[in-house]
Amino acid sequence: MGTTVVFSFPYFGHVNPTVRLVQELANRGEQVYYYTTDAYMKYVQMEGVICRSYGDVLPLLDEEIPILTTDPLKVLDQLVPHKLNKHQKMVRLLLEQVMEDDPDYIIRDCESYWGKMIGTMLDIPVICYITTIALNETMMDLHHDYFVANVFGNTTGRMAWLPESGSFSEYLNEYTRQLSLPYSVEYRAIDAFSGADDLNLVFTSRVFQPFIESFGSDYLFLGPMIREEEQEGGDLPHVEPDLPVIYISMGTVYNDCLLFYRKCIEAFQEHRCNVIMSVGQRISLEELGEFPEHFTVRSHVPQRRLLKYVDVFITHGGHNSTNEALYHGVPMLVFPQAADQFAVSSRIEALGAGSIGDSQHCTPSDISFMTERILHDKAYAESCKRVGEEIRNEGGVKLGVDGIFAYLNEGVLIGNTNE
Repeated sequence: MGTTVVFSFPYFGHVNPTVRLVQELANRGEQVYYYTTDAYMKYVQMEGVICRSYGDVLPLLDEEIPILTTDPLKVLDQLVPHKLNKHQKMVRLLLEQVMEDDPDYIIRDCESYWGKMIGTMLDIPVICYITTIALNETMMDLHHDYFVANVFGNTTGRMAWLPESGSFSEYLNEYTRQLSLPYSVEYRAIDAFSGADDLNLVFTSRVFQPFIESFGSDYLFLGPMIREEEQEGGDLPHVEPDLPVIYISMGTVYNDCLLFYRKCIEAFQEHRCNVIMSVGQRISLEELGEFPEHFTVRSHVPQRRLLKYVDVFITHGGHNSTNEALYHGVPMLVFPQAADQFAVSSRIEALGAGSIGDSQHCTPSDISFMTERILHDKAYAESCKRVGEEIRNEGGVKLGVDGIFAYLNEGVLIGNTNE
């Protein structure tokens, strides 16, 4: 039996995928110390798991800097010191307790780079998990247009320059090394955006991962972790039978989208359909004004149970929501807001599982037209069904734990068995 410390990134979309992995580790006799905030301890309270609280760290982790440029070097100028400051503070906060836990190895979220720093200090293996699409330096070099568009936010995907010699990744890494010198860490450009340890567990499917051919056996694709339905509370909204169901939700983080919700109300106010809209906690229903009788508007709905009955999902393109929709074969109209949502939405479109819109510049007529197109073109639903079947066939947490043990005990990287 081994002992591991798991450093979660304490947000729902990052904690949720780890629950079954932790359960599998505990079932196989591992002693797990799981670090998170108090709000998420209930998800991982099980035999063989000891929860450790980060304490009041959300003000530190929530502290964001506005990045108003798409120039790669300027982005790194702002991002790298900002992130490393956070990671260094987390190390100081956690190191003494981790040393008492005396782990044999560390498993860390791709956003929890402090786990890598602590593992290096203790000279123990570090395994990374990635809760969304993975990135690597091969993609950076061979598909820099994709990288520039979906990571640096240059929507044209084009750069005015490229390094005169050497690769794009080497150029960015050298710049990043200079920025990270004061922190005494081996930090690369890819570390600011994704996981890149000796073994990386990716909670997405191989069919959904762009440029899958660029990933070697150091990346294991487990598929998304869809939670059991009975764990999700709340009543399903009533819907009129024989009418299409349109579900609108912009997730739980970047969901302060009052103007967009109002556009959706206007877009479907004359339609013969069921519209269910989940607006989160940041917006009161009174702010939305009046909406027609065929609308149901709540702060929360049981999304996974609802998706079985939905015909079109208007979404922000968060990774959890996307995978739940694909799992249930629901085509999507995606309005990405931030973070990995642009990369996820581009993959949805590439797979034929939905279309992309612009929430700021679209009109109600645009929303209505794009939704109708998805409703009436059955190719979207057929693509979703195909991808959903692929998701079900991934190796899951058993593959992940098999990979961890092979790496720790034999130094072997097993790769996906379904390649």
